[in-house]
Amino acid sequence: MNLTILIISYKSLEKLRKCIDSIGVNKKILVIENSNSKKIKEIVEKNYRNINVVLNNSNLGYAKASNLGLKLIKTEYAFLINTDVIITENQINQIEEILDELNDNFTLATPLYDDLIDFNKNNRLDKFFDRTVNNFNNEDKISKIELVKGCSLIVNLKKFTDGKIFDDNYFFFFEEMDLCRKIKTNGENIYLFNKIKIEHKNAQSLDDNLVSKYHNFRHWNYFWGRFYYFKKNYGFFYALMTHIGKLLRFGSNAIKYYFISKTMFNKNKYRFLGLLYSVLGKSSKLSAKILEK
Repeated sequence: MNLTILIISYKSLEKLRKCIDSIGVNKKILVIENSNSKKIKEIVEKNYRNINVVLNNSNLGYAKASNLGLKLIKTEYAFLINTDVIITENQINQIEEILDELNDNFTLATPLYDDLIDFNKNNRLDKFFDRTVNNFNNEDKISKIELVKGCSLIVNLKKFTDGKIFDDNYFFFFEEMDLCRKIKTNGENIYLFNKIKIEHKNAQSLDDNLVSKYHNFRHWNYFWGRFYYFKKNYGFFYALMTHIGKLLRFGSNAIKYYFISKTMFNKNKYRFLGLLYSVLGKSSKLSAKILEK
């Protein structure tokens, strides 16, 4: 076995256990828990002999926590998944067989799941990615694609000699798109395993007690990451010109909905703040406070 499964978790024992239970006890799993919850570490390591849980003192965000976990892995390949992914031991066995066949001729890969198709075919955010290249064909065992999502990411660690996969500045969104852009620029391969379909319960990686905070967190981080992505790849002026209208609209809508709808007020408030902080060059880790309130 030359593959280690890496799971990034945040105070979500119930979702984490469901994910682990689907995999079983015969695969090596590393969990990076983005909190200092000794309870989660104790429960998981006590009940699952194949798992090691590493606690962070604070929420480092998805990109930084993933980089930390990937550096700790000693196998050639890592399979990074979210707690809202359901995958079986048999499917992982099939993945390992394909990895042997590829013989390192790839940088990233993923099995199939429903929202990956939409992510590739309808993603018009950056014209750098050619949507016509993506080949979702169940008749082919593998095919090339241009974009993968961070919820399911098979990484060939030998392709990253510096040990750093994601840009640590991202906290929750756009780190995988930025990575795919880098890989495409370098002329490397990203593959889809068409005949292995897993389940991804999109945006359900946290337990129910954190759901309301999670929506605000997502709104903040999506627009922080969006602006940072364009600033990094196209320059500050271009990013500002493509986002200034959104910044003004979110701000005016927050004022508009203040006395009308708490839901719409929070949606626009957190979008405005995330985008504003990114424009001002403030760190994305500030969004961690939203989940801790």
